[in-house]
Amino acid sequence: MAGDTDNPRLWEGADFYAAPVGTTAPTDVETALAAAWLAVGLLSEDGASESRDQDSTDHYAWGGKLVRTTKSKHKRTIKVTCLEDNLVVFGLTNPGSTATTTGGVTTRTIKVPKSDPRAFLLELRDGEVTKRRVIPKGEVSEVGEVTLSDSELQAFELTITIYPAADDTLYLDITDDPQAVVTP
Repeated sequence: MAGDTDNPRLWEGADFYAAPVGTTAPTDVETALAAAWLAVGLLSEDGASESRDQDSTDHYAWGGKLVRTTKSKHKRTIKVTCLEDNLVVFGLTNPGSTATTTGGVTTRTIKVPKSDPRAFLLELRDGEVTKRRVIPKGEVSEVGEVTLSDSELQAFELTITIYPAADDTLYLDITDDPQAVVTP
C-alpha cells in the first residue's frame, strides 16, 4: 500500500480569531499575532468544517455529447461552534449591538444585526505541525440555534461566508507541515 502514516492529520488543538478587515496577518506559524486578533475562546470538540457551493452548467453538442462544463456562483463557508459567551462572540453574533458594565452588572442591548465583515484566522495543531488559515475578509452569515438548557452546553454555531479578494484569493493556508513542502 502506498502512502505514509505520518501524513494524515488529526487536528488535536485549535484556536479561532477575529480582527478588523485589513489587520496585519501572519506570514508564518510562529510569530505572535497582532493585538487586534481576538480569540473567540473555547471551541466545540466537533471542530471546524468548510463547505463549498457553486452552480455548474453542462453544455452539449448536437447529438448529446458533453463538450464543456461552466461554473459560477462559487461560495465558500467555514463553520465553527463557540462555547463561550464572551465579548468577541457577542460581537460576532450580534453585530451593531452594545454592551456596557456598571457596578459589576453588564447590560447587553441587542439590535437588528448589521453587516460587519471581519478578518478571521483558524490555527490548527497536530503535534509539532501547525497550520494557520488566514481569511482576509469574511462575515458571520448565519448563527445556529442557541440552546439554553441544564443538560446541554450553551453554544454559538457560526457560519462564516468567505469573500474573495480582487485577485479571487479566498484564504491563505500557512503551515510547517513537511508533506506540504513544494519542491522545484
